[in-house]
Amino acid sequence: MLERFSRHMVGQARAEIRRRGGEVVILGKNDRVAGALHLADRDRDQRIILVPAEGWRYYSSRTKQRYIELAYLYGTDDAGPWAVRVPGTMRTVAEALAWLTPNDVVKALDKGLRVRRQGDVYAIETTAKRDGDGHLNLPEGHEWRTGTRYLVHNPADGRKHRPLRLPYPVRFVIQSAYEMGRSGARGNGD
Repeated sequence: MLERFSRHMVGQARAEIRRRGGEVVILGKNDRVAGALHLADRDRDQRIILVPAEGWRYYSSRTKQRYIELAYLYGTDDAGPWAVRVPGTMRTVAEALAWLTPNDVVKALDKGLRVRRQGDVYAIETTAKRDGDGHLNLPEGHEWRTGTRYLVHNPADGRKHRPLRLPYPVRFVIQSAYEMGRSGARGNGD
């Protein structure tokens, strides 16, 4: 039963990662699968899983093979399924979530400030003077409506989050993760 559940969850994660342009297998020589996604950890309360893959990637006969480690967090929220790439060295959901959480959010929580999240955007309680800071850098599809004090999400793919009402002064911080695909660059999380 647990094995069937694991296969099901990894299958769902694989589909979402692929939809977002991520790698789901590591190809070795002659296009043989050298590593595939598998379930490494899960957080039942938050309904999040960590799916890594590792293996020797073949590039060409002129280039040495390299050992590659990939990892993704996968879960569902009010906008539906999501997946975000984290370092391949991550072994637990908690470790990956800690890596994804911006330092400003950790500091705010340590000070007892209110922090709300909508996808990859965090709204951190602040002073009236800093109210709205960061709203010009919100990812595509996110909009801060000052008059009504709502953070709304209307992405092109229609997978929007519920509007987030923030009646107190806030500043915005964006989550950073690895971009999907073979890049090691950082970009917005999800």
